[in-house]
Amino acid sequence: MQPSGPLRSDLMQEVLVERVLRSTASVQQVRPLYQPIVDLRTDSVVGAEALARWPHAPGVDPSFVIERSRALGRVSEVDRACRNASLDTVTALGYLDDGMTIFVNVEPDALIERPPESGNIFDTSTTGLRVVLELTERALLSDPAQLLNVVADARRRGLGIALDDVGRNADSLTLLSLIAPDVVKLDRSLIADSPSHEQLHIIMAVAAYAEATGAVILAEGIETEIHRQRAVDIGATLGQGWLLGRPAELPPTRWPPVPATRRVHLSGDPLRIPAKPSDLLDTAQPRVATRPVLVRYSRYFEVQALASGEPLTILASFQRSEHFSGADEQRYGDLAASNSLVAVVAVDMPSEPSPGVRGTAIPDDHPLAREWTVIVLGRHFFAALIAYDLGDDGEPGREFSYAITHDRSTVVAAARALLQHMG
Repeated sequence: MQPSGPLRSDLMQEVLVERVLRSTASVQQVRPLYQPIVDLRTDSVVGAEALARWPHAPGVDPSFVIERSRALGRVSEVDRACRNASLDTVTALGYLDDGMTIFVNVEPDALIERPPESGNIFDTSTTGLRVVLELTERALLSDPAQLLNVVADARRRGLGIALDDVGRNADSLTLLSLIAPDVVKLDRSLIADSPSHEQLHIIMAVAAYAEATGAVILAEGIETEIHRQRAVDIGATLGQGWLLGRPAELPPTRWPPVPATRRVHLSGDPLRIPAKPSDLLDTAQPRVATRPVLVRYSRYFEVQALASGEPLTILASFQRSEHFSGADEQRYGDLAASNSLVAVVAVDMPSEPSPGVRGTAIPDDHPLAREWTVIVLGRHFFAALIAYDLGDDGEPGREFSYAITHDRSTVVAAARALLQHMG
């Protein structure tokens, strides 16, 4: 008896994935297709997303290939082959100086390993080609510290950043400001039907981010005129989908050059990441207080976070793990139950000090060993307690230089400073 339905489909995908991954030569047979990205105001093509295809494994799902290659420790090989093929094809056809923007899907963990002999996507910033790296919400939540460093490196080299599939997980919206994408790609579910209350929350949060930063909103999955109108209604200025153009090879569908006024805006701004949160004290008017005073402030922020009712990112440094008390474990466990990213760092901190809380251990001589920081970052509520141990002897009279800030840009910078050391 032959399997049928989803089971047969899964079995076929397994066969196709194995066909792709059977050798390095097989992986490198990738042939990209390009789906146009259209300005919804002018109907002009302003860019394209490169999509991996393997002709010898027709119908294989690239996400399955990536998932399997990661399990085999080969994700860097596959990711590199896909992005090199995407950019080599565009370069060979002379798209360097016509203003087109090429969106390339990348896996952040693959970008950490960049053997010089294999080619390097970051080198494209010197060729004149406009490249935007597409990152997923999954990557954002699985290893935000690693992703932060990849984004910072890309921005230093003049590449743009797009966050893909936004809307699948409302909790990841709190991380938008940390990554600071140039383009926010809305998941197709947001235009498939009239938006629900929860989807309106996502749409409003993205609109607020775009208004504050100048980022571009791109709607995916536009297959009908109704989809297109919904995309415009929720603030998208760019669109992608079968109504606007199907994936195809570049030569038969050569698009005209894009005038400077219609090009996808890439901010070019570097990602501000201080070495540690206390580096921000110089600009935050620090004061001096003892540990009991800071404990009260810290608990206040944590209680406010529990009562906020909105998705939050909560990050904290506790100097040493013994300062993370049983009561702290309970509160942070409660926070982790309703928020996607709750993380703490300290000397000897366990990897999961309470359920759902991400812990990072640091050595005694680590700069954060003298930092006491509590950061709460949401759409409406954002605050940071930043303190630096002055090194005086004695508990509880130990003194700290500290500041409390509700300035969003400072809170975001402090969060990036702490996040880069976590994980």
